[in-house]
Amino acid sequence: MKKVIWSISLLLFHVATLIAQSSLYTASHSIQTKEWSRDSLRRIQYSDWKKYTGHTIDQLRGYAAIQLDATCLYGGDRRVQLKATGFYHTKRIDSVWTVIDPDGHPFIVSAVNSIRLGKSPLSEQTFLNQFGTTNKWIAQTISMLQTAGFNTAGSWSTTDAIVSYNKSAKEPFAYTTQLGLLAGYIREAIKVDSSRKGHPAISFILDPAFVSYCDQRAKELIAIINDTNLFGHFSDNEIAFQHTELDALLKSCDAQHPTRQLLTDFCNKNQIRLAEITRLQKEQFIALLGDHYFSVASAAIKKYDANHLYLGSRLHASAKNNPYLIEAADQYVDIHSINYYGYWEPLDKHLTEWSMWAKQPFFITEFYTKAIDSGLPNISGAGWLVKTQEDRGIHYQNFVLKLLQSPFCVGWHWFRYQDNDPSDPSADPSNNDSNKGIVTPDYRIHTPLLNRMNQLNNSKYSIRNFLLKSQ
Repeated sequence: MKKVIWSISLLLFHVATLIAQSSLYTASHSIQTKEWSRDSLRRIQYSDWKKYTGHTIDQLRGYAAIQLDATCLYGGDRRVQLKATGFYHTKRIDSVWTVIDPDGHPFIVSAVNSIRLGKSPLSEQTFLNQFGTTNKWIAQTISMLQTAGFNTAGSWSTTDAIVSYNKSAKEPFAYTTQLGLLAGYIREAIKVDSSRKGHPAISFILDPAFVSYCDQRAKELIAIINDTNLFGHFSDNEIAFQHTELDALLKSCDAQHPTRQLLTDFCNKNQIRLAEITRLQKEQFIALLGDHYFSVASAAIKKYDANHLYLGSRLHASAKNNPYLIEAADQYVDIHSINYYGYWEPLDKHLTEWSMWAKQPFFITEFYTKAIDSGLPNISGAGWLVKTQEDRGIHYQNFVLKLLQSPFCVGWHWFRYQDNDPSDPSADPSNNDSNKGIVTPDYRIHTPLLNRMNQLNNSKYSIRNFLLKSQ
């Protein structure tokens, strides 16, 4: 019955959305882009150039003039005063979710991932010539980002430098942690038993030692539990909570393994023959593992830090479309985090499903485009390929405008601060040659992109109010 209600609600929402979208904008931009995909051997490939439509805030019907937001020192909406707790928290007001900043103002997360110094020879030499010290670099970087309406540092940012900056800053910059709990535990488990190397990540979740590992790691949070500028904690990134992992799970886990025992119990309880298990049933089983993972991670984090938000594990690929997994995570996370690739803009279907499957809000924790005018090869990474930095800026506005229409969305994270540098000896294969950043490897700003980001970010509260009233 619940599935039937979901289907009817989705159909009604799509009809209403199509009607609303047709009159929401006065015009559109035509963008040339190449779609990213993988072939049967998992090699990255791109389509031929195709035309896609993009909308920007100057094309919003009835939104006559760009209205700059009045913001508080944290970047929240100063016009609205709610209860202040001294920490970031979430609140549903009527039917709309929002983050509340430490002073009690509504706060839309506009974040950038990987705010950190580049490690390529060019980046390191430019750093010495242009900045000289980490303190000078982080001060100039945060000033640039705040001027452009960003208010949070996403995963893999240099938190030590940000914490140091915030101690004397008139306008502090929120930051997040990336704890890597399961990833860290797997590294330790493989040291103990090297035969587990290459086993699927989800085969480690039910290890009894995972609970104690999370507890030990979470103890480190005691040092920052009173930091007002700490937004929250991610427990991991892109755990492969995919139904396609089941075959690898069966190969790596013998009959006595706790994960295999859970699978056997699941099949027996639901009268399933393993040889005939369906995708839906696989997703239900994956959700059982997810339930255990999120309960362990959340319990450890909240045990030592009840002041800050638990932001989940950054679901991606088919995991973000598994209702059973999202329902499992929903019991434990404060905000669902979703890395969103493969779509030019957030699909109405996804925005609707997440709001129906979950009681908690969500934010997008990775998205980006890359342009050929950067001169980079642009092979690695899952972002769409466009022609210019201006096109990247139009895509940014188009993507975010869709998010601002969702009452369940509380923000977004752009991936990432700096372009890849192919000469970086420390880069991993997924981050080594592409125009993903706001700045180049030698810290030059992609001005057309940043101008478009600035235009939307600094009006995000008034735009959201306008869009929600327009629905």
